[in-house]
Amino acid sequence: MKSRLEPQSNLSERRPASRRRVLLPGLIVYGNGAYTCDCTFRSLSVSGARIAMTQHLELPERFYLINIRDGLAYDAQLVWRNGAEVGVRFDASVPLVNNSDLVFGRLKELWMAKVPR
Repeated sequence: MKSRLEPQSNLSERRPASRRRVLLPGLIVYGNGAYTCDCTFRSLSVSGARIAMTQHLELPERFYLINIRDGLAYDAQLVWRNGAEVGVRFDASVPLVNNSDLVFGRLKELWMAKVPR
C-alpha cells in the first residue's frame, strides 16, 4: 500500500544533485532521540537520499538521519514514501566525529553505539 507521499515521475530531472547508488548502514532518529529505526542508504547525494527501513514506521515529516559509516547526521525532511523505502531531502548535515556540541550529544551517543569496533 502506497502512502500519500509517493515518488514522482522524472524525479532525477527535479533533483538539485544526482544521487549515487550506495549500500550504507543508517539510523533514523526522532522524538529528541527517544525513537530510532535502523535503515540502509540505497542512494545518496549532497541534497538527499533514498533509504530502506528495516521496519514499517509512520515517520514524522522531519527527523535526523545518521550515516553510520561517515559519522554524519542529516537534518532530513520526508519527501516521498513507497512501502519500506522513503526519499528524503537534507536541509543540513552535522559531522558527529569530534563534535562536542551538547545539542547533538544524543545523536553522537546513538552513532557511537552503532559504529563497528
